[in-house]
Amino acid sequence: MASNLFFISLFSTIIFIIVLFPLAIKVGLMDKPDHRKHHKHPTPLIGGLGIFLATSLTLLLNDLEIVNKVAFIAATGLLAGVGLVDDYKGLGVKIRLVAQIAAALIMTEVADLKINDLGDLLGTGNIDLGLFATLFTVFAVVGGINAFNMVDGIDGLAGSLMMVSLVTIAAASWLGGNIMLFNYTIIFIAAVLGFLFFNLRIFGRKNAAIFLGDTGSTLFGFIVCWLGIYAAQGEHQMFTPTTVLWLMAIPLLDSVSTMCRRMSKGRSPFSPDRQHLHHILALAGFSVNGKLIVIVASAAFLSAFGYVAGQYWGVPEKVLFFIFLDVFIAYYWCINHAWKVVEMTHAIGPHCPLKDRRVEDKRLGDRRAGDRRVGDRRADDRRTTDATKDDK
Repeated sequence: MASNLFFISLFSTIIFIIVLFPLAIKVGLMDKPDHRKHHKHPTPLIGGLGIFLATSLTLLLNDLEIVNKVAFIAATGLLAGVGLVDDYKGLGVKIRLVAQIAAALIMTEVADLKINDLGDLLGTGNIDLGLFATLFTVFAVVGGINAFNMVDGIDGLAGSLMMVSLVTIAAASWLGGNIMLFNYTIIFIAAVLGFLFFNLRIFGRKNAAIFLGDTGSTLFGFIVCWLGIYAAQGEHQMFTPTTVLWLMAIPLLDSVSTMCRRMSKGRSPFSPDRQHLHHILALAGFSVNGKLIVIVASAAFLSAFGYVAGQYWGVPEKVLFFIFLDVFIAYYWCINHAWKVVEMTHAIGPHCPLKDRRVEDKRLGDRRAGDRRVGDRRADDRRTTDATKDDK
């Protein structure tokens, strides 16, 4: 059954994207280049819509025993609809947050899928959330949605990070004997693969043919949260709640550190800037595919470590949680001291833009210092000449 689900979802995604491509051009559903974007030509924002249509069709065509299929399609449909309007006309942060909260409430109140406990997070026994389960779940889901939304900065990145999370969940469900969750996850793996076929810089393509759009990036975060919460809660638990942090490590680390940095400077946590991890790697001289490989490899390592350490190495939950906090502190420091990190790791080449900029700044500083010294000498000469005249 898994193979059938895979190919239905994969080919449905490809077909929907091919059909939507000319329609997006006709109606103007395009991401146009500006001062913050590096692509040279308007690009259709249909990746997320294609994934939503394909996965919804696959779910409806197959009799899957999943947690409230109707609720899932309703929640993702809400996010896809609001994301589509945002991609087309642009919406304010408040409207998007309301939609995300509403989707999370559909998860908690209709599907009855909640984070009821945090596991043995502090080594004092399971932390039962009780009456706060709904509130905490909504907060976590909205955070997960925006983590994937904020990390979507280069071709193939959000989709590849989504693939890392999905593959880990699929592996956990297969090894744990939960075939229902495995089949459910396979649908999304196939859809993301279909999207990446058009979004990655492969087959000699120098730019992505389509973009994910906010429609897709919000869907990604919600889907990972839905699957992760299901796998970490209740009798069918595949791994601990702490493991979910590791499944989404790079999106969480990058988004939270970015928001903290913005707020520390008195700015809105949702204001755009160019201080994400992929921006730092660009300054260090990495190509787009080079950045993609570094980030996705890091995400895969962290995701695998979190799962294997918890399930097979017997690392206590509290230890895994505090290791994750240490990783976040290290990540935050590295991003805020990118110059030092690049120098320490020697990760830059002779023509690295970051190094060239530092060399140019040093030359400029030396030149200014030289100008000041020349000016000081001239001033001393003038004072000496004036004093000589006065003596005469």
